[in-house]
Amino acid sequence: MNQEERNKIYDFVFIGLGASNSLILISLIQKGLTKNKKIAVFEPDGKTNNDKTYCFWANPKDAIAVELKTIISRSFNAIQVNKTRAENIENCPYHYIRSIDLYNFTLEILNEAKIEILRNSVEEITSKNKINTLHSGTKVYNSNYIFDSRPFLNLIPKDEIYLHQSFLGWHIRCVNDVFQKDTFDMMNFNIDQNDFTQFMYVIPFSSNEALVEMTRFGAEKIELSYAATILDEFINKEFGEFEKLGEEIGCIPMTTFLNPLNQQEGILNTGARANLIKPSTGYGFKKMFVFAQLVTQRIESDNLRKFNKIALVTKERFKFYDRLLLMILLLWPSYGKEIFTRLFYKRPILTIFSFLDEKSSLLEEIKIFMSLPIKPFIKALLLHLKNKKLLRYFFAVIIVIFYCVLAFVNYHIAQYFNYLVLFIGLMWIGIPHGALDHLLSKRSNTPILNFIFKYLIVIALYLLLWQVAPMISLLAFVIYSSFHFGESELIHTNESVKTILAYFKAFMLGFNILIFIIATHFEESLLTISFINKESSSFFYEINAPSWYLVISIASFSYILVQGMISKKKEFIGLLLLLAVGILVPLTLAFGLYFILQHSYNAWIHLQKGLNMNASQLYKKSAAFTLGALVLFIVIASFVRDTSNLNAFWANFFVFIACISLPHFVLMHLFYSSTKN
Repeated sequence: MNQEERNKIYDFVFIGLGASNSLILISLIQKGLTKNKKIAVFEPDGKTNNDKTYCFWANPKDAIAVELKTIISRSFNAIQVNKTRAENIENCPYHYIRSIDLYNFTLEILNEAKIEILRNSVEEITSKNKINTLHSGTKVYNSNYIFDSRPFLNLIPKDEIYLHQSFLGWHIRCVNDVFQKDTFDMMNFNIDQNDFTQFMYVIPFSSNEALVEMTRFGAEKIELSYAATILDEFINKEFGEFEKLGEEIGCIPMTTFLNPLNQQEGILNTGARANLIKPSTGYGFKKMFVFAQLVTQRIESDNLRKFNKIALVTKERFKFYDRLLLMILLLWPSYGKEIFTRLFYKRPILTIFSFLDEKSSLLEEIKIFMSLPIKPFIKALLLHLKNKKLLRYFFAVIIVIFYCVLAFVNYHIAQYFNYLVLFIGLMWIGIPHGALDHLLSKRSNTPILNFIFKYLIVIALYLLLWQVAPMISLLAFVIYSSFHFGESELIHTNESVKTILAYFKAFMLGFNILIFIIATHFEESLLTISFINKESSSFFYEINAPSWYLVISIASFSYILVQGMISKKKEFIGLLLLLAVGILVPLTLAFGLYFILQHSYNAWIHLQKGLNMNASQLYKKSAAFTLGALVLFIVIASFVRDTSNLNAFWANFFVFIACISLPHFVLMHLFYSSTKN
């Protein structure tokens, strides 16, 4: 690049002059950070129309209220929701800014700062050697850093929610004085809902002049002719004869989908492209202001490393709240009116503002949700857990709670419940996931009869070993099961298990899972071992000290926790939850919850993906072999010496699981090894 071309490189280029880029420019100019900088703004629109309304709540001493004071048209000290009594908000007024005032203010200071405005659009951006090239028609422009506010054109994934906050607003002047100048009506639901969540929004400018806006939260945008009819009827009914002075039309995305960060280090997404619009409300101006301050701080400190990754951090629980509400508004919109009405009626408005600003405490949030209708949120929660494949953990907690209640009332009934859960779980997915091993053998073109013969031979030989050398068999089971369980867990976190180090990591993870379950149920484990081999179990009784149980339990749980923190995989949360709640129930149920709801469920998902079959197809393929496994269990159970002793039954059941799991472990390992992960 020659010197002439280098001189043409801009320091900063802004694509678009919407609210977000305007606020960044204002902040930079006011801080004096644009001096001696080459800056350009691409904006094909002349910005001569009042096409939007920007509203936010803020304390009069907050930076946003102070710095933008000159363009705030109106501030309201009282709020009304659905015709309820107006509530005082003078400590955190609701501010109104006309978009034309923001545009004019920005254009004025851009002119004073001699910042170039290019009235054309940017079709493409390419980057090379840390220089970004903007392609605009036949011309190209170079820049070190770019602020990109163009709409993000991408497909929303199926598991994400997308709604429209579409609206039609009329600026009206009424014949009579009908408005309270200091009070705005945030949500008036006294209109036809039309199978959506719809409301009126009224911003008064004087006693007889206001912006009256009809808004819809829904999968479909509001039809303008329909909205005009509703507006006309509402205004005539509520305020009487009027004159229409202007119109405002718009649509704000309400989505759980987060646009990715720009992959080019010198390009920063801004505005909606930077996920600065709150999904559940559509408010974004305040976030854009905070984002502008963050950007300014980085530039002021000359810290432009990872410029593209500058972002506001949203706590996960608020993303979760947004998802639940959007799910309700999408699937059960009839609840919208009740939810928003009760939200503002039951809790102080300033608490709600803090909640919407994502600054509330967990206790405040609990109180807010307790004031809302519980049914739609439970439905949304269950559907969310199902979509995220997390419903199993919810059921695990319910099972444990139900068992504990039954045990408190009647221990024997609780035990029957324990057996019922295990039976249902094993028949649902525990045994069927292993009964698909014949499909894995087909990957090596093994004839089915040969497969069955070899499978049964392995089971028979291992069963024989259990009879003659039970402790060796137990040790072997612990070793291969530890690896099998750990390998499945790592595969579920999309981690490759194809090196010696990965094998060791898988073994250690699975080993600590088993050790934790055993250590937290040590007495029961000793009883089971004693029925496998009484002489060998005496060794464990000699070191039977409660302090050791506790140390081993804490150490194994901590190991799994640390592995989860290192990997930063959310899948470990479910695993840790299952292990933790398992402490409260007997050994059989604790192991069953892990084996069924974690190990078997994950393996079932892996098999669906690897074999390219849906659940119903897998069940059909596994049916005959599931029946065969039941027959095998009956045969193995016949070895019980004392049929009246329940511990003897569980010892034989354990042997049964061990015997059928050995060939399953081998085939699943080969399956995982041949699968891209």
